[in-house]
Amino acid sequence: MTPDTKPGFYYVSVVDGARRAFVKGPYPDHAAALAAVDSVRIEAESRDPRAAFYAFGTARCDEEIAAVLGRPS
Repeated sequence: MTPDTKPGFYYVSVVDGARRAFVKGPYPDHAAALAAVDSVRIEAESRDPRAAFYAFGTARCDEEIAAVLGRPS
């Protein structure tokens, strides 16, 4: 996948049916968010076993939003 180069705040995101959330972020760019998807998924699954059934990906937002698992270290 080619990373998005648009300016904005990039997050690892999750979808569970109609529920959607920014899980972790913001990341400095889309490439960094893409690279973090697997590790964030593993972290989410360690906190909630149901997360194994969620769809993880990335999302961009024009404003900074508080993510469920906070900012990347």
